[in-house]
Amino acid sequence: MTMALRIIGIDLAVTAAHKAVILDPADNRFIGKQVSFRARPAELESLLAKAKKGLSGSPEIVAIMEATGMAWYPVGVWLHRRGVKVYRVNGRLTKDLRKVYSAHAGSDLIDSRALARLYQIASERLVRWEPPGGKLLALQRACREFVRWREEDIAIQNRLKAYDHWAWGGGLNGMIPAQAQSWMRRNWYNPWRVRKAGIQTLQKAWIAANPDRKEVATDWVSRWTARAEEMTRLYGSEEMVAYEALQETIKRNLDLQLQSRKARQNLSREEIQPRYRFLFPQRRLETLPGVGADSAAIYMAFIQDIKRFPTVEQFRKWTGMVPGSHQSGEFESKHLPLTKAGPNVVKSTLYLNAGVSRQWDVQFAALYHTQMVTYGKHHTQAVCACASHLASRIYALLKQERDYQLRDVEGKPITREASRQLCLTRYHVPEAIRQRNTVRYRRKQAEAKTERKYQRRQRNR
Repeated sequence: MTMALRIIGIDLAVTAAHKAVILDPADNRFIGKQVSFRARPAELESLLAKAKKGLSGSPEIVAIMEATGMAWYPVGVWLHRRGVKVYRVNGRLTKDLRKVYSAHAGSDLIDSRALARLYQIASERLVRWEPPGGKLLALQRACREFVRWREEDIAIQNRLKAYDHWAWGGGLNGMIPAQAQSWMRRNWYNPWRVRKAGIQTLQKAWIAANPDRKEVATDWVSRWTARAEEMTRLYGSEEMVAYEALQETIKRNLDLQLQSRKARQNLSREEIQPRYRFLFPQRRLETLPGVGADSAAIYMAFIQDIKRFPTVEQFRKWTGMVPGSHQSGEFESKHLPLTKAGPNVVKSTLYLNAGVSRQWDVQFAALYHTQMVTYGKHHTQAVCACASHLASRIYALLKQERDYQLRDVEGKPITREASRQLCLTRYHVPEAIRQRNTVRYRRKQAEAKTERKYQRRQRNR
């Protein structure tokens, strides 16, 4: 005998009352009117009673809701404690279904009905939600804060590079060593001052800034002064850029960057790592090349329990690091953009870790090499392909409860050193191919092709 089923679609609100509808799949109709309620035990009890009305025994009750702020948490906890199967879904899943109800209108009723129907239409894409508990929730909050500091660090670094491109005629990489760039930005950003000081003075200043190092390379200073000479000729006057004011702006950005890095280190040491090691003492994900302790903590905080995902395909879809697909008849689209479903903190961490993994794990290096050389992908696309494979390996380690074993492309065990050597030699991507695959180069090629077509049409007139 089939157990009776009722589905509650809940449109959550942050400050206003929540809205819910109750769907009876047996006759495919909604029961009664839309229900307004707040996260109060009495009101939630009333909603549950309406869902069970007319049913005997122990019916199966399913609740579907979006992740709206943290409004979902008290509602989800209470319903879970009462035996309701709770599913928290990404808003992208319901976006298109809302348009089926009304392409040019939106309302709480449409949203709640779309959520209820989602269980009927695509239940295999839903992942049942389990309350994480206070300790795991605290770890999630710390991980989100960690990622916010990390993104702030990256944003500052990009901003500094943008300043370099117009103030110094290009990036500093290739002209100034990485370890000297912060020193240069803080003390010698004005090319007029660099030109006036001269090579010897700058060499002595750089040596004095590194008293603990026995050997300090200074051969790069001549390239720097030559660029400074070019910039003075280009702008004619330092007031055209106001270099001294720009240097003060850069100093503030560098101070903010140091602050964000210190905050991230403290957060990792005092909050993330103690909680992560207490909740997940096995620490299996740290055996993956490119995955450090903080990244492993982020994955585990949001995966919670790998048993929530019956298959690796479902797990990969949850991460959002899989391409979309479109097939009709004998036609099938390839190389579509990533779905980008799933937690942003997981997606960004997968991307960063994959960028490191492909430099140490020969299998990732081979995949990256194939994407770049054979398929003509640019760097970001190739790293995203590696990130998708990294998600599969995370699933395998957690599902099989084992540590990671480095293997070569034939599946034979290999040492870390040998794997790194193969990454640097056999699967090294030449700079010429990197330049060929850039978006800028592709745009230039497309423009040239269009121009050739235009010239041919002009000649044939």
